[in-house]
Amino acid sequence: MKKLIAFSAAAALLCAFTACSSGKESSITMNEAKTSDDGKTIITVGNFGFYDSAFSDTLGFPQEFKVESRNYMKGDISFDDAARQLDLDMIQGDSPDVLFAPPDKLYNYIRKGAMADMYELMDEYGGLEREDFLPNVLEGLTINGELPAVVDSFFISTAVAKTKYVGEEFTNWTPEQAMQFYCEMPEGMDFLGDEDRSLSFYMLRNPGKGCIDYTDYTCDFSGGSFTDTLRFCAEHPFVEGYVPDMSTMSEEEMLEYFGGTKGTDRQLVYRIDISGFNHSLANDAYANLSREDFTFVGLPSSDGNGAKTFTNNISSQPYGILKNSSSKEAAWKLVTQLLRYRKPLEKFAWDDTLGIPVLVSQFNIDYDRSSSYHNSINCDLYPPGEWEEEKAFRITDEVKEKLRDYIFSVKFDIYYPDELSYFIDEECDPVIAGERTPEEAVRILDDRITTFLSERS
Repeated sequence: MKKLIAFSAAAALLCAFTACSSGKESSITMNEAKTSDDGKTIITVGNFGFYDSAFSDTLGFPQEFKVESRNYMKGDISFDDAARQLDLDMIQGDSPDVLFAPPDKLYNYIRKGAMADMYELMDEYGGLEREDFLPNVLEGLTINGELPAVVDSFFISTAVAKTKYVGEEFTNWTPEQAMQFYCEMPEGMDFLGDEDRSLSFYMLRNPGKGCIDYTDYTCDFSGGSFTDTLRFCAEHPFVEGYVPDMSTMSEEEMLEYFGGTKGTDRQLVYRIDISGFNHSLANDAYANLSREDFTFVGLPSSDGNGAKTFTNNISSQPYGILKNSSSKEAAWKLVTQLLRYRKPLEKFAWDDTLGIPVLVSQFNIDYDRSSSYHNSINCDLYPPGEWEEEKAFRITDEVKEKLRDYIFSVKFDIYYPDELSYFIDEECDPVIAGERTPEEAVRILDDRITTFLSERS
């Protein structure tokens, strides 16, 4: 009985918080400002089990404030219970000053009006300006004219095709265009190579996302091209292609099969995950395509947005300042410090998971990094399957600019919940297996995702 009463009280407080969170400072119970024994302002940083790696790295830096951390998911506490405790702390004036959270979870607090507008803090206290950010990143982070959260770095999932097969006019191609090219490929060519088994994963992610309005929390899978695209995937299941017996192949035959221009012409579309402006990107978009011109076809989409942007929960979780904070100036200084910090890259490291920095100055460091760094985009590259020193080459400035322009142009959107993509996969897999019609899957998706959205609206 006590547990039930406690839960009811918490629910009532949560409803009160949600109802009063109109974005106005007066509707928030302000935290009491805290100072340490040596007179420093104490900044409390809350999280749900993970911090941005920059936060951990900079804790030991000399600073004019003291940082205390608060993990809401210690032990076996569920996220729902942890979020409920944070809600209570906000209502009672005992919440963190800065909050780290997974993108879709932080978005819930943004929608409740719990996050401070950091544009106001930027204008009042300085430290960073709007022009310091990649323009598309800042646009994506801005909600209703406010900056409620930031992130240190991000990643991009996209795809390219050689321009001689897919012209530049098919940049960010539509599902209909992708299906047409699939049907008209030269004989003997694979669409996604060894990834043909994931045709539905490639074809359906963006059309499925396009059926969901995550701002208004509504969905409609019956409209648009989703049903037709799903039917196409079911009619073109993965077929095992020719797998050579490498134990009997000569070195020349292996080089012919795996390397050179002929090897890279066996496949039409190449998936690329951009983890930074680094050696991996130079390899995927230049060396492995035999230095031929390429088109960013992306993941098929109906809105011209063929790239998926995402963060890494450990290295680049979004964060913001809560309106409850009575120490916003110090909190903003901490945020500025975190954004400006970038883990130094060791010369001989092959770590390609730093992500794409959101500040232009840090991006330019990656762009200009010396070829003496193993993970520089400017270091030596080799043809596919060939690693002789005399065959080494480097990426051209023209291709570097093309890659930079693409990264600066993609739509930055990190708040879309991964659960929705999982739902789409789960309900579409039986269609691919021939156990369900596309129309049946669409009806199930509409019901399932509508329920999911209504529970969070």
